[in-house]
Amino acid sequence: MNAALQLHRNQFDYDNREPVPLEDCEAERIWIENATHDLLRGADVRFQRADQKAQGVTYEQFATAVDERLSALLIESVEGASALGRMYLAARRGSINECKSIVAEILSDDQVLRDIAATLLSPLAADGVIADAEDAES
Repeated sequence: MNAALQLHRNQFDYDNREPVPLEDCEAERIWIENATHDLLRGADVRFQRADQKAQGVTYEQFATAVDERLSALLIESVEGASALGRMYLAARRGSINECKSIVAEILSDDQVLRDIAATLLSPLAADGVIADAEDAES
């Protein structure tokens, strides 16, 4: 019987919870946007809330997620069949523009990279905003 009452209480609490204030959503959106920029420029995103362990997304974790997405796109794409080899050879020759062109064939635009970063960062956004506020207070 206690389990049924607890389940009912949990549902009641869920149904009657306060909505997240819009300014919190906006702060989290801005935090994700800034952290995405950091990842895109090759930096780790790290923060620590008071009395908690450090959190974040490393550039290596971001690169791994991009690699997974690119691998999936290469499999789906006929043009992508030789893309990895062409990128390697172009990089070996020092042809940055050719590398960029090959990547553009596979990733239609930077939005894919931003979406990958946002997926990694979204679960951390609320704590990231709080950590920034705590840092500003000290």
